[in-house]
Amino acid sequence: MDELESSETSFTVEEALDASGVVTITLRGELDISSADSFRAVMERIVGDEPERLVFDLHELAFMDSSGIAVMVYVSNHVKDVELRHASDVIRRVVEATGLADVLRLDPS
Repeated sequence: MDELESSETSFTVEEALDASGVVTITLRGELDISSADSFRAVMERIVGDEPERLVFDLHELAFMDSSGIAVMVYVSNHVKDVELRHASDVIRRVVEATGLADVLRLDPS
């Protein structure tokens, strides 16, 4: 498990492997311009390992702006299958409104 905490805002990233070897990234707090650079640095390392599938667990993510979306698009350009799980209604609407629901596959919850 790998963890990053941003001092600028309340934001953490936790990396774990599930039983089938899929990388799951749990995001907590607020992902915005002040935390996006550190988030991108973590994601660059993870995509450097060339996973075929990556899951973002967003159940504790309260806010995400366009800088967070940009990092997730970066990830989707390097990982074949990206899934967003447990996105709040607000985050779900942002992903859908930007036309990225097919690229950043939203779980049906």
